[in-house]
Amino acid sequence: MSVFKISRRSLLWGAAGAVVVAGGAGLWLGVDRLADRHYRRPVKRDGRFAPSVFLAIDSDGATTLWLTRSEMGQGAWTAVPMLIAEELDADWSRVVVEQAIVDTRHNYGSLFTAGSSGLTSKWIELRRAGAIARAMLVAAAARQWNVPRSSCTTASGVVHHAESARSATYGSLAQAASRERVPLRATLKSPRDFVLIGRNRARLDSPMKVSGDARYGTDVRLPGLHYAVIARAPAIGSTVRDFDDRATRAIRGVVAVVAVPQGVAVVADSTFAALRGREALTVRWNPGAIVVEGHERIASRLRMGLDDTDAAVANRVGDARTVIGGSDSVVAADYEVPFLAHATMEPMNCTARFRDGACEVWVPTQGPDDARTTAAQVAQIPPERVIVHTTLLGGGFGRRAVSDFVAEAVDVSKLTGLPVQVFWTRDDDLRHDRYRDASAHRLRATVDARGYPIAWWHRIVSATAGKPEPGVPSPVATMGAANLLYRLPQQHVDWRGIETGVPYGIWRSVGYSYNTFAIECFIDELAEAAGVDALDYRRQLLAGSPRLLGCLDRVAQMSGWKAHRSRGRALGLAVCACFGSFIAVVAEVVVHHGAQPRVSRVWCAVDCGIAVMPDTVVAQIEGGVVFALSAALFGKIHLVDGAVAEANFDRYRLLRIDETPAIEVALVSSDEPPGGIGEVGVPAVAPAVANAWRVAIGKRVRHLPMINSA
Repeated sequence: MSVFKISRRSLLWGAAGAVVVAGGAGLWLGVDRLADRHYRRPVKRDGRFAPSVFLAIDSDGATTLWLTRSEMGQGAWTAVPMLIAEELDADWSRVVVEQAIVDTRHNYGSLFTAGSSGLTSKWIELRRAGAIARAMLVAAAARQWNVPRSSCTTASGVVHHAESARSATYGSLAQAASRERVPLRATLKSPRDFVLIGRNRARLDSPMKVSGDARYGTDVRLPGLHYAVIARAPAIGSTVRDFDDRATRAIRGVVAVVAVPQGVAVVADSTFAALRGREALTVRWNPGAIVVEGHERIASRLRMGLDDTDAAVANRVGDARTVIGGSDSVVAADYEVPFLAHATMEPMNCTARFRDGACEVWVPTQGPDDARTTAAQVAQIPPERVIVHTTLLGGGFGRRAVSDFVAEAVDVSKLTGLPVQVFWTRDDDLRHDRYRDASAHRLRATVDARGYPIAWWHRIVSATAGKPEPGVPSPVATMGAANLLYRLPQQHVDWRGIETGVPYGIWRSVGYSYNTFAIECFIDELAEAAGVDALDYRRQLLAGSPRLLGCLDRVAQMSGWKAHRSRGRALGLAVCACFGSFIAVVAEVVVHHGAQPRVSRVWCAVDCGIAVMPDTVVAQIEGGVVFALSAALFGKIHLVDGAVAEANFDRYRLLRIDETPAIEVALVSSDEPPGGIGEVGVPAVAPAVANAWRVAIGKRVRHLPMINSA
């Protein structure tokens, strides 16, 4: 048994997870230190037993659990409430999930969902909330029966007393439990006693999605709702000089045309009228303060940055640069990756209603707290006057961690006095994204007589939206590089930011997405130069990382790594450790008669600690592989005359069904606390494919996307 004391001095509950908040080009990692109060303070829930904000039990035994994370397809609607239900010993068939609302009634702590922290940051807190509620129910039963609490047990929403053969449902005990004192100690289960966690259950959000009752952002309907689209500047950073809306106002259904910071909003009584109104609008634009160059010019500037002496040191162990500079045994390579869009299936949207000095927002967001702050700032009202309803998200990938689309809806509603749903078209979504930054990488290593690195130097040059702070490395751009997997005696990692004016945003797996590509391709180059098998080479360098070694062994077995491959088939390998989880990926590439290489199979071995719902873990890894392959094979944003050229999926290619490889995922058994899983499936895919590409066609891929570089 694990016993956790509830005190202000105790932060053990947060050790397993982190909340990630985007702030400009930086990243903040931390935990919600106010969480103590959330599970120690009973709340009012219509007379139900509600020992904390996270749960309430009705007199009929129905148990409502409040979801404090955003559901964007990753299974949070089921997995996160399962943490409470496990320790509560709830009857899972009587569990109802409701999305937490940001308002003045209840304080849930941070509702932010990003950085693969949705479950890990709540691992202890929510389990403890369930354990405390269970203890209060047991105390109520023991008091009624006049027996020691220790003689009572619980299972499936019932308290039992074996000696007297008595039992009572949680519903029958709810009112009595409300009068019990909140205990100061919470005894949590040992993993071996879990009955829900670690076992697959039907997803609780599936029925409403099958029936059509699921509500996404564009499904929101309010009395008197109007619809708005915004005429946006074609060139990044441009602002409205003036506009002619006479033709727009003549279109039936258009009710208003208003200038907003993002452009000119056309408001109508239907989406069709709003879009027609925008087409008829004439807008003249002022150039932005920063001239956004073409993608080729930006790539050239990134490459030039590799030669600069002015770089911020992100990690230094020993004196790697001096060792490399004085050695004759140096292996070197440069790598490049482009800007990428998020390309969520549901474009950005938000519904806002501003009236009587208060604002209510319905939005598919990863950051409900930030949405509230943004709405308050735009409406110029206190945050307490804002209510945020989080809908289901049609994909997030980090894009919905930013609240620019919330600001638009609030602005338009306040200016018009109407409830308004601002919706983006696919064109809007791709051309006005917050992009994954482009970057260039230079890696150099001095090797010993066996070909293993003794000194390592990695320079990262990445695009930034604004001017980088001198001497301060970006914690996002150096993820996976500053904390290198391979424990080498001499390391030097530095970063240089190049201001481009291109809007930046966190993208699924953030800095790991490009640093892992460069590092894992370079490790393969080192192994090739040493004449050592790529798997054996990594095993030697990861001798002190048992969890990664476990993944390596498993994926080697799954893929038949050492088995003979027929002509035209080749395997490539890559590993990654991020957000508390570990993965090894093998990709098989097939080449037929000089045609473009094709990824035919992908094997993934994952150690994410305790898998709360194994099926959803596998599904997220599979989704991550498809997401990563789309980016690795085709993904690139082209900038022409300061504007993004991609307007739909005809030019911003995603992996098609007939291009999708067979994907096999194995979970490596572990009793460690859960690690993040939403992003770990992405970083190692591109280098695994690139390394297989090298074997298949004899050519190194050092630039992404691969289809353009092969």
